[in-house]
Amino acid sequence: MRTRATFRLSCPPGRTGAEVSARVGVAASRVSEAGDEVSSRSTGVRERALWVLSSAQEPQDGVELAESLQVVLTHLEPVASLLWKLVREGYEADWFCLVGSHACEHAVELDRDLLARLLTLPGQLLLDVYADDDDES
Repeated sequence: MRTRATFRLSCPPGRTGAEVSARVGVAASRVSEAGDEVSSRSTGVRERALWVLSSAQEPQDGVELAESLQVVLTHLEPVASLLWKLVREGYEADWFCLVGSHACEHAVELDRDLLARLLTLPGQLLLDVYADDDDES
């Protein structure tokens, strides 16, 4: 299993990702401002600023998705009311989770307690599941 959990806030026009950190008191893993390049592989530029908090810089080997989500939840649960306020002001939230798995590995497990914790925060849960088979024949 290889996972990373990320909470993302897309800012309304005229707002910056840096403002989010200042308002909620949580340092972002990454901030991209409007006008920044989307990525080094793209010629596109961001139309809106983006504030991102991830469980790790890169997907982590041997870490269950529940563990990755808990890392992010620990930082965001204390500021849940502030995050909901931002959403009411036009910010868009989501949880973007990467899950890499070999064919013989087990399923992703998210227990009811963890799901209840996620529901206290804004954002849809998005799962990007991919085959993590480096040695295909």
